[in-house]
Amino acid sequence: MNIDIILPYKEHFTASNASAVSISVKNSLVYSNYKKDIKIFGQNVNYPMFSENFVGLNINRYIHFSKNISLIKSYLRKSNFNNEQKLIEIHNRPYLINYLYPNIKNNPLVLYFHNDPLQMQGSKKISERKEILNKVSGLVFVSEYLKERFLEGINKEYSKLHVIPNSLSINQNANLNKKKQVLFVGRIVREKGVEVYVEAIKNIAHKFPDWKFYLVGETRSRNKFFGKSFEKNIINNFLKIGPNVERIGYIPNDDVIKLMEQSSILVVPSLWQEPFGLTAMEGLSNKMAVIANKVGGLADIVKENGILIENINVENLTNKLNELITNPNLILKIQERSWLNYKYDQKTISSKQDLIRKELYDNFKC
Repeated sequence: MNIDIILPYKEHFTASNASAVSISVKNSLVYSNYKKDIKIFGQNVNYPMFSENFVGLNINRYIHFSKNISLIKSYLRKSNFNNEQKLIEIHNRPYLINYLYPNIKNNPLVLYFHNDPLQMQGSKKISERKEILNKVSGLVFVSEYLKERFLEGINKEYSKLHVIPNSLSINQNANLNKKKQVLFVGRIVREKGVEVYVEAIKNIAHKFPDWKFYLVGETRSRNKFFGKSFEKNIINNFLKIGPNVERIGYIPNDDVIKLMEQSSILVVPSLWQEPFGLTAMEGLSNKMAVIANKVGGLADIVKENGILIENINVENLTNKLNELITNPNLILKIQERSWLNYKYDQKTISSKQDLIRKELYDNFKC
């Protein structure tokens, strides 16, 4: 079975610039039984991950008025649908189904959702989601939360809906030499709860001079004017806290994992409904004590493996951090719990994904 994976245009399939979708695809590919038969299509990049699988595409946004539409047209020109049937997986761009479907009707098409379908172009309306259901062979969601969101207003269950979470195997190296370090990892934007984190650290950092508190993440915001002002204020306020805080800008995912490997506590105070909670999963896999807001996919990820706070705010986060830092045995207990019944092992998830792929391919009828 040949499989084509189509990434959103914005994804850079490189170790240095990979974001959530690329990381998910990369992690699932490592142990896939179909690894030799998979091609990954995305925008041209230097030094792609899995270079033997990656196919860079050139686009012309001025002709097609859209980078993603241009990417699809480039994919269709480059692909051969005459001699072989293939499974086509498109990630996180539901509106592109309408451009792809008429050209590949004799091939099973699968759409992957990494974000809230009700917030994405092409799947906001009930009618759009029903049309998607009629055109694809399968729909895959990275969390139960996203599946439930897709089905809102659709009073019917479909067998073609599947949940395949992101994956990351337990890091056995994380069992050793944890340092007194607390991390926030994510974009410096309001919805990630970064302001709650900074204010909580401001309340406790002076009490624990032997601990170090990190703010890790890029300063990219959709609202350029407000975003820059917000980011600047957050970073300035954080750096004023004291000598035991450190701000780190964007670093590649591999470097984030190395930092998690040696750190004790991860705070994920997201204020919006997280579609999955990739950062929380990475923290758990690195045996960190994860504190997270009980929202969206985060609730499914963390559960009893970490600490969930209902309606996280400065006060309850301050109290929880203070409780942990003053009780080393409690930190160890929660860190041990992070690997209890851990369900995001890469081999296990890849095996599940391969079984679903085979089922969709074998059951496909032109």
